[in-house]
Amino acid sequence: MPKDKLVKTSKHGEGSSRVKSIKDIGGGVKTQLIKNPDKSTVTQRYEDNKLVASNYNPKKMKVKKMRKRRVVKPKPIKAGPTPNYTSKLNFSDEEQKIMDKQERINKYNKKNKKKRKVKRPRARRTKNLVTGKTNITK
Repeated sequence: MPKDKLVKTSKHGEGSSRVKSIKDIGGGVKTQLIKNPDKSTVTQRYEDNKLVASNYNPKKMKVKKMRKRRVVKPKPIKAGPTPNYTSKLNFSDEEQKIMDKQERINKYNKKNKKKRKVKRPRARRTKNLVTGKTNITK
């Protein structure tokens, strides 16, 4: 295949466009491809050495990259001054009786807490079948 010819052009971005050699497709149809400096192409079809059709293909568009959305983190709430008053708790008589009873039970349980003893393994007595005596095993 012969080399491409470089032709200076002012169309489709100034510079030099490459003209490819003519190809014979068959049936008397020939094509010529021109690559322009802006990366677009023009395909020309000839029949009996007369221009029949011309196709212009612009350069491929760049796929736009999706930008990741920045996640906005909420600002932490700063601790404000604490109130210096105490509110009175209002309970009904039944609720107060139940709470007093539970307090007494907790106080009693705390006072009379059982102390746990450390359990040691008990020695077992087993009969020796050979000698007939008893053995102590731990």
